Amino acid sequence: QFASLLSINLALINILPFPALDGGRLLFVIIEKIRRKATDAKTEAIVHNIGFAFLMILVVLITYRDVMRLSSGFFQNIFGA
Repeated sequence: QFASLLSINLALINILPFPALDGGRLLFVIIEKIRRKATDAKTEAIVHNIGFAFLMILVVLITYRDVMRLSSGFFQNIFGA
């Protein structure tokens, strides 16, 4: 049950129209259909790379925040502060 919930959650996050995710690629396909013209591959690559960099920065910041939150609680428990 947990695995199926996790899988559904991952699918929903992945379909978000954000560059570097499948939803970002889907957005480009929709834009190409509307414009009836292919998007320049270099432009699309740049957009996806920027989106990927943003996602990686977000992962690092969230991980840092979680580690700091957990470690502060850990040290408070040890030293009784």
